[in-house]
Amino acid sequence: MKRGAPRSVAVGLLRALGAVERGYAQDASFGCKVLLCAAASASGWSGIPYCVPVMQALFHQLTTGGGRPFCSEGNASALGYEPYQACPAGLAPVQSGPDGAGDVSEVPNGNFCADLSKPQQGLRCGDGGCNTTYSTTARDPRSDPYYVDISTVNGTQRFYFSLQGY
Repeated sequence: MKRGAPRSVAVGLLRALGAVERGYAQDASFGCKVLLCAAASASGWSGIPYCVPVMQALFHQLTTGGGRPFCSEGNASALGYEPYQACPAGLAPVQSGPDGAGDVSEVPNGNFCADLSKPQQGLRCGDGGCNTTYSTTARDPRSDPYYVDISTVNGTQRFYFSLQGY
């Protein structure tokens, strides 16, 4: 999760969920409870006693094939997943071909980065035809790969968090 996120985002989210007017976060739907806990900016959800059982229930739901919860009142996206850090400017996220010989395809969650405007010299040819090859660099994994996008009057903000450890 994004550490040090402004407290106003959490207050705005609570207002959007109606929790401030009612006064009780426990009255929110399960998806909204997950959203509130995921957006916790101070110590993260694991440092908030109320959030630990909520997030454990989420983990159980996800590991047993249950769907991802949604919070329609929170003006937020569904739970997303980005396993890798962004590629440096000018490079695109790519997945290496099956033999790892430099042929790549551009995919958002690919595990490599490549400059697709600069193919390596020559083509690599085999039984399946010829492929343009590119130099790739490995992408760094995210420690907090899950996210929700929360929209407020100040714009949309993405909050990253982890489902590991519980």
